[in-house]
Amino acid sequence: MSRTAEAVKRETTLALGALILCAAGASSQTDAMALLAKAAAAYDLGAANASPFTQIYTPAGFATAKRESGNVWVQAPQRLRFDYTAPDTKVFTYDEGEGRFFSPDDKQLTIRRLSSDERARLPLVFLEKPEDLARRYAISLEGGKTVLLKPRAAESELAWLKLSIGNSGTVETLAYEDTSGNRTEFRFDGWKTEKARPAGDYRITGPKGTRVVEN
Repeated sequence: MSRTAEAVKRETTLALGALILCAAGASSQTDAMALLAKAAAAYDLGAANASPFTQIYTPAGFATAKRESGNVWVQAPQRLRFDYTAPDTKVFTYDEGEGRFFSPDDKQLTIRRLSSDERARLPLVFLEKPEDLARRYAISLEGGKTVLLKPRAAESELAWLKLSIGNSGTVETLAYEDTSGNRTEFRFDGWKTEKARPAGDYRITGPKGTRVVEN
């Protein structure tokens, strides 16, 4: 075989390989988008979706993780409530772009508007439409049921986000890592549907005498 023929064969092989990779990537994104759509539909029924949870936080460079647990409620369109019960009692709520954190021990309520990166780290992300997520993240599928999202914006403080989605569309785990290497994972232990909670449950105020800090 001449050198010219060998060169043509090599270039053809490389081109075919590139086409196969592109096709695989497109299939991965399509399957991931379908899973995200399934999850969004599972939680968009007007009810309160409740589950026990465990939150595991591992700081960058450390092997030891901090664990917290409690119960979470997710309610469309964009409402969220975490009731932490161990090791400390505290409450975090989210509604209409505003996060509220109440610490009974400190008798303090902290209120702040959350950025899109901060909202993505919460169980709100699986209430979003897949096409809206695709505008902000490169989306692919890992291992059949884990969706990987990587921010498109270079200035994002989020390195990656992963959602493990079950056959029914409910989310089993939500994990993410920031650009500093700190990693957080939420494990959900059995979702159930409850009657929709009133709006006030997602905007905690704290008892009389609570100190309010806004930032």
